[in-house]
Amino acid sequence: MPEDDLTKEKILAHCQGRFFKEGFVRITVDEIAADLTISKKTFYKYFSSKEDVVQQIMERFMGGVRGNVERILLSDKSAVEKLSDIITMLAANVGRVSPTLGQDIKRRLPEFWKHIEEFRRRRLSDAFERLIAQGIHEGTMRPGMNKRVFLMSVIGAIERVVQPEVLAAESFSMSEAVSEIISIFFIGAVTAQGREQFEQLQRTTINPN
Repeated sequence: MPEDDLTKEKILAHCQGRFFKEGFVRITVDEIAADLTISKKTFYKYFSSKEDVVQQIMERFMGGVRGNVERILLSDKSAVEKLSDIITMLAANVGRVSPTLGQDIKRRLPEFWKHIEEFRRRRLSDAFERLIAQGIHEGTMRPGMNKRVFLMSVIGAIERVVQPEVLAAESFSMSEAVSEIISIFFIGAVTAQGREQFEQLQRTTINPN
């Protein structure tokens, strides 16, 4: 990898580590440069601002989530297994991002926050719709449910709860909120056979031994 690319990746990796934990508003470019023993001039060679760094980090993060979801959906597993895998994957990924970063993005980059919300809405709707279709075919999800109502309800619940200001005021984490909401809604969507499979998978995930 060319030296320029290595330097840019070094800055992105460092900022991601700090921003995910602390947000970005209170961290200065001077601090970032000092942490990395580079000059501010070097920082601005690759990025126009901290906000530019944040957006590039989040675009990569969302791209990683999208790729992981797609790999799960394209696997040979059953719909219930895929659902369990998606819950586990989302919990692991969103758990890395603190509410502080969400608050900073929502306040300082409102248009980009809308972009994040639209990404979440679109990806989850597509994934859940595909899971429901497969589950109905396999007999593990109820064929008579109104899929549109279900999708609007589960996505609406996630959007309402997974807000920076809500998470900052509550004791549960973003990963806990996402996992619980998806589990609650899908328990109502699966058949008795599907529920048995799902609960067994969840017990295995929580107590692997």
